[in-house]
Amino acid sequence: MLFAGSCIVADPPEYRAPGQTRPVLNMYSAVPSATQALVIDASPGRHPSVNFSVQVRSEDAGEYMRAVLYLDYQMLGEDSLVTKRIDPSTYDNVGRFFTHTWVPKPLVRGCHFLTLVVAHVSTYQGDNEQELDPRYADDDAALATWTVNVLDKLTDDTIFASCPTREGPTVP
Repeated sequence: MLFAGSCIVADPPEYRAPGQTRPVLNMYSAVPSATQALVIDASPGRHPSVNFSVQVRSEDAGEYMRAVLYLDYQMLGEDSLVTKRIDPSTYDNVGRFFTHTWVPKPLVRGCHFLTLVVAHVSTYQGDNEQELDPRYADDDAALATWTVNVLDKLTDDTIFASCPTREGPTVP
């Protein structure tokens, strides 16, 4: 009997392009840390600023993302401070960051919340660069919030009783 040497070659596995994933904000390495309130000395003659940097990771499937930094997000008096476009990339890219230097306006005193919202462009409502579409936001938006207290003097009371709520700012 003769045995012939043979090899069975299986079909190569089928690879698909990765799908889009929700953005992830790496708050562990965020600057400044969001785990403590920021006290900003805005005494006369001073020109305070805060540099923000947050790593953004996502599988984008070729779609741009939008990052919007808000003052008092979803509260009475909400203000969009900056909108930035983030180029599409892959989840394994650890070199993508949202960066912004915030300079508090003279009328911004007391306790506030700075919220960063990052989502794919298609998650926003049409041409409105700041309004998330509620149908998609739960599955695609990432948020990070910092508490800031902008004081006229570092010796001012740093109690956060004046922090805003959904109903509006509280009066000390």
